[in-house]
Formats: sequence, structure tokens, C-alpha cells
Amino acid sequence: MRLPRLAAIVLVIGPAVLGGGLDQIHSRVARAQVRSEPPELIPHGQDRAPNAPRSPAEAIRAMTVPPGFAVELVAAEPDLVNPVAMTFDERGRIWITESLEYPRRQPGPGRDRVKVLEDTDGDGRADTFTVFADGLNIPSGIAVGYGGVWVANAPEILFLQDRDGDGRAETREVVVTGFGRADTHELPNSLTWGPDGWLYGWNGVFNPSKVASRNGRTYEFTCAIFRIHPRTRVFEVWCEGTSNPWGIAIDPQGSFFASACVIDHLWHLVETGYYLRQGGPYPPFTWPIGSIVDHSHQKAAYCGIHYFDSPAYPREYRGRLYMGNIHGNCINVDTLVRNGSTYRAEPAADFLQANDSWFMPVAQKTGPDGCLYILDWYDQYHCYQDANRDPAGIDRLKGRLYRVRYHDTPRRFGFDLARSSDDELIRLLAGPNVYDRDLAQRLLTERSSPTIRRKLQTMVLGEKAPDTARMHGLWALIGAGPLDPGFHANLVSRTGPAFRAWGVRAAGNMGRVEPAVLEKVLVRAGDPSPDVRLQVAIAARKLQDIDPLPVLIALQANSSHDALIPQIVWQNLHPLLEDRQAELARWIGRVGLGNLGFNRLLPRMIDRLLATPKGDPQIIAGALVSCDDAESCRQAVDLVAARFRERSLPPGREDALKRAFSKELSGANWRTQDRRAFDYRVLLTYCGDHSSLKEMWTIARTPRKTADSAVPDFEQRRGRALEAILYRRMPGAVGPLVKGILAEDDSSSSVAFRGKVLDAMAEWDDPELAPMVLQAYARLPAQLKPKAIELLTERPAWARALLDAVADQRIPATVLNVTQLRTLQQSKDPTIAGRVKSIWGTIRQQRNPRRELVVDQVRRSIRRMTGDPIAGQAVFKKLCAQCHKIHGQGQEVGPDLTSNGRNDFNQLLSNVFDPSLVIGPGYQATTVATTDGRILTGLLAEQGRDRVVLKLQGGKLETVPRDQIEQMKTAEVSLMPEDVEKQLAPQEIADLFAFLCLDKPPTDPAARPLPGAGPIRKR
Repeated sequence: MRLPRLAAIVLVIGPAVLGGGLDQIHSRVARAQVRSEPPELIPHGQDRAPNAPRSPAEAIRAMTVPPGFAVELVAAEPDLVNPVAMTFDERGRIWITESLEYPRRQPGPGRDRVKVLEDTDGDGRADTFTVFADGLNIPSGIAVGYGGVWVANAPEILFLQDRDGDGRAETREVVVTGFGRADTHELPNSLTWGPDGWLYGWNGVFNPSKVASRNGRTYEFTCAIFRIHPRTRVFEVWCEGTSNPWGIAIDPQGSFFASACVIDHLWHLVETGYYLRQGGPYPPFTWPIGSIVDHSHQKAAYCGIHYFDSPAYPREYRGRLYMGNIHGNCINVDTLVRNGSTYRAEPAADFLQANDSWFMPVAQKTGPDGCLYILDWYDQYHCYQDANRDPAGIDRLKGRLYRVRYHDTPRRFGFDLARSSDDELIRLLAGPNVYDRDLAQRLLTERSSPTIRRKLQTMVLGEKAPDTARMHGLWALIGAGPLDPGFHANLVSRTGPAFRAWGVRAAGNMGRVEPAVLEKVLVRAGDPSPDVRLQVAIAARKLQDIDPLPVLIALQANSSHDALIPQIVWQNLHPLLEDRQAELARWIGRVGLGNLGFNRLLPRMIDRLLATPKGDPQIIAGALVSCDDAESCRQAVDLVAARFRERSLPPGREDALKRAFSKELSGANWRTQDRRAFDYRVLLTYCGDHSSLKEMWTIARTPRKTADSAVPDFEQRRGRALEAILYRRMPGAVGPLVKGILAEDDSSSSVAFRGKVLDAMAEWDDPELAPMVLQAYARLPAQLKPKAIELLTERPAWARALLDAVADQRIPATVLNVTQLRTLQQSKDPTIAGRVKSIWGTIRQQRNPRRELVVDQVRRSIRRMTGDPIAGQAVFKKLCAQCHKIHGQGQEVGPDLTSNGRNDFNQLLSNVFDPSLVIGPGYQATTVATTDGRILTGLLAEQGRDRVVLKLQGGKLETVPRDQIEQMKTAEVSLMPEDVEKQLAPQEIADLFAFLCLDKPPTDPAARPLPGAGPIRKR
């Protein structure tokens, strides 16, 4: 079973400033014959060693809930063990999947099962337990409907049926197959009936899957919501991104929400959206959508999410999202506030605190009585690290199901909604309990008849029934099949915004609708409701018999300031640009870029057109010059400049672009537009304009202390000027300029600016660079020395100079980490690999199994010292901040350490000194060798047909065209080097850990150390 996955903290720590390492530690490791006693076990994600397991009664006594509420036991071991997923059926029975096989990766038959629980006497406790199906292997999702039971049992989604009524499944249909099992914490899960009648589910970020659909397409994906039509068995990917969510929540308007691990915890999800990923590359030209929160709860690991809507609780507890917090051992709560076409969430008080480290809420659902039911895996191990390290330590004998009851809420048993008449089910659509509404809706969808449809249509279009009943009635109609044209046309034009939005969404699902309906749908591109316009953006490319381009253009013009719609417009627009650019250009010419709301889209549009041979230089140049937003203009110019510096464009096309830009800019009235004038001069410099080049020289030579204080972004301008000068490749002229900048002090330029200069020099293919950087190395600020070493490893000539300096002891050998040495070993130049071997010996390409001994020895060393967290913060800045953020400072290459990987001292030790022990594929190092001899190592940020983008140490994004890649290889190890202990003195390590082991910045009086931390100096 997947339980929320905290990514192994892939600290991408660069080479150190000091040459002194922990040689004494390595000598002890080398001499060690027997490993010392292991430290006290603190499972990943926990603050302390786990308490002893408690009986169900003891566990309930330890829980705290708001006044008036009580926790009751519905079922527990031995009747329920290792529960993974649950759902309710129309008789109020509880269907639960159990897994004894977890965390087994191999597919095939297993010992796992689907069990049905029932309370036959109404005392609140399940008293009948029936095994419906067995022989399964980590069944991770379950839904009941359409005459059977749907089970996620990777690599398959199964449909099980009991045809003879004996309570056991006799038939098994493989509905789809192709889900991965690379990570059994991220298997397909959370099977949930959507409002539109499709069956939805999740798949996790480190579980690659490939599913062939009956629609003729094959979907390859990792983190994604998928859906399956229950009648046609068509499979689709609905949206992508986030991490490894477990649970889908749906509000009364049919909006989808998910909680995520490691990254932000709450997301509003819509079809065709692509959301921020925990790790791994994005498809080309993706504009990732962010979360809807700017707050966090106790821990960053969630399992299960549910929108609670029932009269069994007081009003202040209804209409909220309830989320299982695995590491926090509690149920968190967020409230929703509308934000245009999307939402933002605000925190509320926790609903339940277990006060028990074994409590693991994996699913939350509203039951027939209207109470919240909580499924508890109940184990001391929460994370994949512990499960993979010690599978025998997983408790396979426990599991609980609780009900949280308010006062004397009546119990409910002995009913069967399937025996209700059609009219009784229609009346239930107005019921206050979401359980009744959802079940009645599904049953009506399954029964669908002309009579039912007529009654539901009348109710939906009328105003007598409450909106909740009308909405569920509409969903029942949509799920049953194509809407009747007359009803559909009225729905899209005459009803309220939520109903109009669903009318548009239904049209998109249908694909083809009657002309009268289609006309009314297209009009909705100008709808006053952002919810309606959002659905038009999604449907634009799904609807047949329309041209999506003008629809998307109109939507952007009407919605450019919305918090979500522009990103959905872009996701659906950019695939059209390659063949439809001329039409878009005509729109821009007639209406204006700003009037179309395209300023925000301009940089992305230019990036897309530059990436295709069909991109028209005149259209690209004309669009840029028409931009009337300063920030968008700057971004677009920088993007064009980057493509020129990469020299990724064919020579003829590059020349055509330069001519087009020169023509457009020479005729533009831009010289009095100060905010854009500098951007245009930068671009003209790339195009060969001599007067602009002279201005760039003036700016690049000017130190900060003598610059015009009225220019707030002077250093940004200076860096851009230097990049343009470097592109012009003037022999003998650039060297002295760069040399002078590297020698500047803090009064002349910031450390960040000099770091940008080092980044820019990566594209300057000149042998004189290496001696210049090596000469400046000793004077560089500590934070820049790792960046300088990384730069020198990228090109063979520079690497040879670096290795010469190491061999001559002008540069300490310890400044190169093992990741960089692995990169150099892959150089096309055999002399480089030979030099590496002669200085460092053979470099291991896989994880060193002796790292656990190093972890143990470092632990002992830290215990003997008192660490200074203020000094440790400085160590972090010069060493770790190249690739990690903490408390808002640093670069985001690996995970943000503020909330990841620092739950306890021993976990932190393992993550830093044995980073490849457990590593997700999104954090594996990728090395790219280019045709011009560069070797780049980083994390894949984007991977497409024509290019890849690497995120390098320091946060720099390096775009490499496919035709410039000679070889690309993904390592089996983390990008984080293993040998950090060689790069720091013992006291520096103690100081670094004193800083990392505080839950807040060291200047915060409320900062507290992590459990098990070494001695920390108090200030």
C-alpha cells in the first residue's frame, strides 16, 4: 500500500570550501569489523520512537475530538487487518480492501482480499465479515456500482461480480492494465465515482504506468488522475501533476480536490490541467498550476481527503475538507473560499488528534448515518523508507475502522436503497446527507429510463427543488448518456452558473452535440461566470465541428486576470500554435496583444514558436514588439536571447529571426518607452547592432557602487548585458571584463550577481575561461566556490585545467564531489577519465553499501560536539543552498528542506550521508553529453521530442536541443554526492546539523530541536 511518500532528501551538496575532511572517520570505517549497536528506532516522519501499540479501546481513550463528539469502534483486528481502501454500498455495507502483501513490488496473485463488513443489529459495530474476493496483490482502491465491484490491483483495474448471490465474486474482468508497481506507495488508488458517472482514480509520481485505452490511445503517465467509463471501458488521463495523492474529494458544485505529500498539501484539480510535480520532468511547454494553500499543518504527509456534508454534525463542521495526516497522526481540516474559477483554502482546527504514533488514517468517508468514518492502517511504520528497509517489521495483524459520532446521532442499518422506487430515489437527491444523494444519483444513472429522464429534466430546469437536488439530478442525467438536445440547450442558456458550467462540461464529454447546443456552448466563452468560462476552455478542443482557436482566444481576452483560466487556456492552446500561428498573428494585429489578454502568454507563445521549424520569424518579432507589458516583454526577450546563446537554431533561421527583430525594432516607437527600451537594446545586441553593443559594454563594466541608484534592477541589467556580450564572442575582449567582475567585492557586486556571471560563462566556449576561474577561485565567496567547480567540469578543456590544478595541489582534491567525479568519468576525452582514476581511484557508479558505517561514525562524532546553529546556517548557505531551500532561502533543485526529510536526527543523518539508500526516480541524476563536448549533470525538469531541460546545481535551467545530445544517461544514484563528510571539518558538520535540526530559523526564540539531535549551542 502507498502511504504518503516523503521523498528521500536528495541534498545536492556541492564541493566544500575547506579541504579538511573527516579523515579520522573514514579510517575508523575502514577498520570497523562489527557494526555498533543501532540507535533507537525513530520511523521516518515521526518525532520520537513510537509508543507501544494500543488496543482499540486504549487507542480511542487517547484520542481528542471537539466537545460533543465521541469516537466509536466499528471494526478492528482480528476481523480487520491492514486495511487500505473503503467504500459504502447502497445497503450501508462497508467494502474494505486488506493487504498482507504490502510492500511487495512483484505482480501476480497474492494473499490480499476484499472484505464486506455489515452491522446487522444496529449497535454500531460490524458483526458480519465476508471475504468477497481473495488472491489479490495490494488492492489499493475500491468502488461499487454497475452490477459489480471495481478494484485497483496493479497492474490492473478489475471488475468483480457475484452472479449467484453467495457473497463471493465468481468472475473477474480486467478492465484496463498497464499500471506500474515500481513504488507500491503510489499504486492506482482512490477509485471514486465522479459527478459525471465516470470512475476516477489516482496514480503516484514515482510509479510509471502505460495504459492502452479502447479509444485507440495509449497513455504514459506517472502522477495523474485517470478515469474509466463504466459502460464503454474507455480509459483517459484527466489531469496530471502533484505527488502521490491518496483520495479525491468532491464539493457540491462537482469540483475536485486532492491532498498531496511533500509539496503543498491541497490542490483544486480540473480536466486538462497540469500541476506542479513533486519530482520528474514536465512535458514541453507546460505551465504548471500551483496549489490553493499558503499554509501547512503538522506534517507533509497525507492520506485520504473528504468533503463532509451531513446534518449529523453541527453546521460549523460541515462543508469542509477533512484530510488524514499520517505523520501528524490526526485529521486536519481546511475551509474553502472561492477565488475566481478556482479556490483558496484556509486552515481550521484539527478535527481529531490520535495522540498515538501508530494511528494512520488512510481513508475518510461519510457513512449512512451521516457520521465521518475513518479507516486506520495502524502501524508504527508510515513511510516507504521503513517498509522497504524492514518489511518484516510491518505489523500485519492490526487495523481499525472508527466512527466519529456527535452526541446521540441515530444509527442506521437494515436498509437497501436499491429497493427504492424511482420517485423515492429522486426525493433522496434533496437529502441533507451526501451519502444518500450520491447513492441515489448512481442508482438512477444505472436505471436510466425515459420516465426517469423526463422527471429529472423537469426538476433540473425548474426552481422548486433545492439546488443540491437539481445538481445531483443533472449529474444523474449526464452519467446516463448523451443529454437530450432541447434540455441541453436550455441548460446551457437558462440556468444558473453552476448548471451552465456543467452543461458545457457535459458537451465536452459528449464530443459531438447538436448545432443548436453547440452555438449556445460557444457563446459561453463570454459568460460572466468564471466557472462557465473555465469549462469552455476545457471543452474547446474536445468538441467536434468547431474551431477551438477563436474560442480560446476569446476566453483569454475575457479571463486574463483569472487565477486559473489562463493556464488552462495555455494547456489547450499551445498544441495549436505550430500550425495556426498566422491566424493568431492576425488576431493580434486586429485587436492588440494586450486587448486579447495575451501579455502573460507571450513568453510561452514565443518559446513554443521558436521550438518549431515552422515558427515564422516575422510573427515572433511582431508579437514581441506589440507587447505592452514590461515584465512580459522582459521575459520574452530573455527567452529569445537564451535560444541565441544556446545556438540551437539552424543558422538560416537564426539569421532570419535577427533580421525580423531588427526590422520590427527599427520601426517601433520604443525609444521613449523607458521600461522596454533596455530590453529592446539587449535584443538588438544579439542581432548585431553596434550602438546597442556599446551600451551593453558600458553597463557591464559599471560596478554597483557607481551605478545610477535610480535604476532598481541595475544588477539584473548588468547580467543581461554581460550575457549579450559573451554571445558576441569577441576574442581578447571578454576575458578582462569577466576577470574584473570575478575580482569584485561586495560593494561592487552582489554574490548573487557574480553567481549569475559564472552561470553565463558556461556558454562561453573559450579555453581561457578555466585559468581565469582557477586564478579567481581562492578569492571567491564561499557560496560561489561550488558553482565555479561545477562550471569547470562541463567542458573537456576546462576539466583538464581543473584536474591539472588538483594534481599540482593548487586546488584541494576534496572540492570535487563523487557526483562530479562520476560525470568526468563519462567524458569523451579518455585523458580526463584517466586523470580522475590516477588522483581519486576508481569511482563507484552505484551506492556504496558501506555508507551505513559512515552514518554511524558521523553520528558519534556529532554527539561529542556542541553545534552552533548560527555557524551552521553559514555552512548551509555555502554548501547546501546551491540546490535546497530552507526557511525560504536557497535554490529549489532538490526538495525544500523546511518540511521534508527533517523529522528526526537519525533520518536526517541517513539522508545526508547515505542519500542513495532510497531515492525516487525524479531525484536521480541525469547526465547529458553534448555534441560540442559539454557534460551536464542535473535533474530532468522537462523532457520532450525536441529538447530536454536540466535543472543544475545552483538552480540554473539548461536547455539542450535533442540534436545536440550525443548521449543521455540516468544514474541509479541520487544527484546528492555521498561523500559530504570529506568536504567539511568535524565542527562544521556539527554546526550544520545544529542548524538543520532546528524546526525554525536559529534566530527564532521558539525554535526547538528535532528528536535525537546532538548538543546545540544556545544563543
